[in-house]
Amino acid sequence: MAWTYDAIIGFSNGMLKGVELKKNKFKYLNLLDASLAQNNLSIYDENKVIITTSKKMLLYDLQKKKMCKKYIIRESGNIIGVFKKDNVLIAGVDNGMVVIKPIKQTKIASEKISTGSHLSCIREVLTLDKFATGGNENPLKIWDLETKKVEFTAKSPKPDMLQLKLPCYVSDIQFFNNNKAVVAHRHGVVDLHDPLSSQRRPVASCKAENTGFVSLRTMPDYSDYEVIVGSSKGCIYHYDFRGRSTLPVKTFRGSTGSVKSVSCINYLNQMHVISISLDSHIRLHDLNSGKLTMQDYIVGKPYALLIK
Repeated sequence: MAWTYDAIIGFSNGMLKGVELKKNKFKYLNLLDASLAQNNLSIYDENKVIITTSKKMLLYDLQKKKMCKKYIIRESGNIIGVFKKDNVLIAGVDNGMVVIKPIKQTKIASEKISTGSHLSCIREVLTLDKFATGGNENPLKIWDLETKKVEFTAKSPKPDMLQLKLPCYVSDIQFFNNNKAVVAHRHGVVDLHDPLSSQRRPVASCKAENTGFVSLRTMPDYSDYEVIVGSSKGCIYHYDFRGRSTLPVKTFRGSTGSVKSVSCINYLNQMHVISISLDSHIRLHDLNSGKLTMQDYIVGKPYALLIK
């Protein structure tokens, strides 16, 4: 990417800040002042990002530092996620609709796909023309962009020992290089699914007690079985699906607010975990030792983190 900074932070009040990792400190560059309530941030190309509000998708030019295009979604719900694929923008709406909007030919009507009610997450499958959706009692589904049909629907976990139905509330979805899907749930479970197999239930699961998961990141260049998960109570967990235990390999501590976004970044030639949380902090943890390397207070409530 053509960014001169290592990450971009989006704030709920509309601010955008570029972040550079200097030795023992964060350096910030103001990209956009507080202007409108934002709820999602994603990459458009090497010079632009997509900012979404409840009804609009805005293209923001990072070099010119201004909005360059606007798209409106005419749905009854609010946008919960968006990504660019070829010549279209694909937006998920919390009423369960996925809207496919042409980027250049704005007079062409948008296509719509109904994915089920209470949608909370939509993610692109990077290596294929597919995308995934999930939400509250709306399990992982993988859709084909060309046919607009669902190809994989996850089954709910088996009932517990009292034969009670376990909850399903998808909060985040990511994919490994081998196209296996990993799904974080708000009831503290992270599941590994293999869409190429005949098994619809998770092939592996890990869990944490008394917390929920709100953010998730795979490490595709690092491992096809390890994930970093952010919780609603401020902890960040490192899970490895190859282990026999469902407990985390390590826990990264320091946050006192819900971890809104988490990712991995190279800092001083070592892999680190970078995160933002609702206690208005950005933090950097050493992936191998789990120790807190740096943290800083950032004014405002962050909601999104894009990594170079």
